[in-house]
Amino acid sequence: MTEQDKTICPHCNTKMKRWESPATYSWGTDHLYICFNDECEYYKRSWDFTLKKIGIKAGYRHRYDPNTGQLGPFPVNTPLAGKDGIVEE
Repeated sequence: MTEQDKTICPHCNTKMKRWESPATYSWGTDHLYICFNDECEYYKRSWDFTLKKIGIKAGYRHRYDPNTGQLGPFPVNTPLAGKDGIVEE
């Protein structure tokens, strides 16, 4: 998989958005790519999964860290969480 391919969400095939925020630094990087497609099945399923598994109302979006190559969940507590950090490329 090429670096460009990793910016496409593997769950919905949507181009992920570059995300920068003061909170980005807590991830150990200056930016991430996050799928902000509210219709993404990974995101939609996450709300029920999180509630059932850990008993909190939260969800997650697919995340890619271009500095480490790591893929994984990006936790959110509302559908709008994180959207203020989207940077248009």
